[in-house]
Amino acid sequence: MLRLIFPPRCAVCDGLLEPREQRRGAHASCEKRLSFVRGPVCMHCGRPVARGEREYCCDCGRRFLQTKSPYRGRRPFSFIRQGKAVFVYEGDIKQTMYRFKYDNRREYASFLADCAFESLGSWLLGGGFLAAVPVPMYWRKQRSRGYNQAELLAEAVAERAHIPCVPHAVSRIRNTRPQKELNDTERENNLKSAFHAADFVVQYKRILLVDDIYTTGSTAEAVAEELCRAGAQEIFFLAACTGKGFEEEI
Repeated sequence: MLRLIFPPRCAVCDGLLEPREQRRGAHASCEKRLSFVRGPVCMHCGRPVARGEREYCCDCGRRFLQTKSPYRGRRPFSFIRQGKAVFVYEGDIKQTMYRFKYDNRREYASFLADCAFESLGSWLLGGGFLAAVPVPMYWRKQRSRGYNQAELLAEAVAERAHIPCVPHAVSRIRNTRPQKELNDTERENNLKSAFHAADFVVQYKRILLVDDIYTTGSTAEAVAEELCRAGAQEIFFLAACTGKGFEEEI
């Protein structure tokens, strides 16, 4: 009855889906227009790089050179062991992510998770992850929006990976400015003391951190650092979308 009243729409073009396409969540022709992340990629964050001999994108290379960490012995430049992404954030996927984030298209989480497992299934299933943890949203912002899109994606991924989703493992205790509005120094200061991990995190030694879009990685690093402080040992990262690392890679 609900499908008759609210017929499912394509996650890419927002057009109506035929009954045979509804399970997938997108037109096959529309999905072909999306840019899946393919190699070569940054060996740390998974962003595309221009040439295979490039090990790191510009942001990861900069973090490798500059970051000083109490965990340096185990993680030379990052609290995240490795990151992966499904799509390059360009073209039609931008509108998909906008509707998922701001237009209450919660059903997109299933489509994105299916694409993640088609593209990265062996990594997700063979990673030995004990829990999926979404990047948290400040509680007032989440109450206003009604949901956290990263949590919806984490739940869909966790269900397919047969692991628990633990949305309350870490919370955002301070509202912060959008990272895209800030420079590198401002981004780092913006996230200081912004997150707090629960004591029970220590039981999840290997965590898959999940978010919708990966840009410079500052937010993911801050969350991963707090999870490590609480006792997690290895943090991996999955994003639905990531930017390119072509122009300034080192």
